[in-house]
Amino acid sequence: MQARYLPWIAAAGLALGVAGVVASRHAQRSVTVPVVQRIALIGDSYAVGLGPELAKLLPNFTYAGREGSTVDQWATWLPGWLTAYQPTLTLVSLGVNGAPNSAEFHAIVAALGGIGSRVVWIDPPAGVNVPGVNLPAIYQAIAALGVPVVPATTTPLRSEEIRGSVAYLHPQSYASWAREIAAALS
Repeated sequence: MQARYLPWIAAAGLALGVAGVVASRHAQRSVTVPVVQRIALIGDSYAVGLGPELAKLLPNFTYAGREGSTVDQWATWLPGWLTAYQPTLTLVSLGVNGAPNSAEFHAIVAALGGIGSRVVWIDPPAGVNVPGVNLPAIYQAIAALGVPVVPATTTPLRSEEIRGSVAYLHPQSYASWAREIAAALS
């Protein structure tokens, strides 16, 4: 090859290399655009307490909680308003009210998956002590779902009277538990 063509070949190679780097950087920018997450929380009295606290910490967040509600009730209420909201992630805080029924737990996960939402279950607080509540069985039912689980909080529980007995069911403050959940999601 003659020497007079070498500078042109080198210049063309340099131009193609620069174009490749620019295209590669442009492709990287388009791939790393974050997807807006819409987060929902559903559940019993824990969701009622956690909802306002999590709303302070999580953008694009909504919640629905019903005190005393059970897993089987929520299994029949879904998807409801969640279909319109289209959460990309749904936190579920259920299990203490009623006996743990694996089929109903799975029905909730399936219904949420059916609307395109990932599910993260929130374990009830450690130390729950209520007559008739089998906390180990609840943890076992939740673990068997095959979804991510936010571990049980050790936030101190307040004493209250339930069915004529002193019980420990609800946190003294939901703020610290909400911070634990938000941290677990990041």
